[in-house]
Formats: sequence, structure tokens, C-alpha cells
Amino acid sequence: MTNDISGDIPVSPDPSAPNLPPRYPPEAARRGQQGTVLLVVTIGPAGTASGVSITQSSGYVLLDRAAQQAVARWRFRPGLDGDGVPVSSHLPIRIRFVLD
Repeated sequence: MTNDISGDIPVSPDPSAPNLPPRYPPEAARRGQQGTVLLVVTIGPAGTASGVSITQSSGYVLLDRAAQQAVARWRFRPGLDGDGVPVSSHLPIRIRFVLD
């Protein structure tokens, strides 16, 4: 069973994990592509991403793919049920790609 964390199941990226931001795809940078990707990550009881869905595209496949692949490698603190047992949950994540 998967719970929606918009209610009362707190979940967050694991601060002790090296959750690296996505690398800016070189081809996207050459093309001047910038944008924001909205994702929803499904987090399993072990704190790993069991699925990452794009809920709003940046408008660029290269940026969307980079965001999705990076977040799929992240570690999270899973949500807990009323008994303190880790449960599957969802977390929305926003990734911005901005050229300097």
C-alpha cells in the first residue's frame, strides 16, 4: 500500500546521504535550455526511490531525463505509520536548471 504524504506522513531527503543534484546535460547547456521539472518520487520503506514520475516537464527532454535519473539515485527518510513502521510514500520534488 502506498500513502500520500500530503496528509500526516512526513518524509524528506536523507541529510546523511550524498544526494547529488542533477548534472546539467552538456548538450542542453550548449542549446541554452533552462527550465523547471516537477517530479513525484515514490519512496519505499527502505528509503530508496521505487519510482520517479514527471508531473510537469521543463519542456526539454534532456533536462527532464537528467532530473529523473538524479532523483532516482537519492536516499530518503521514509514516512512512518502510526506504529513507527516505515511505509511507502510520495514526495513532490522541484528541480530547476538555470545557466549562469
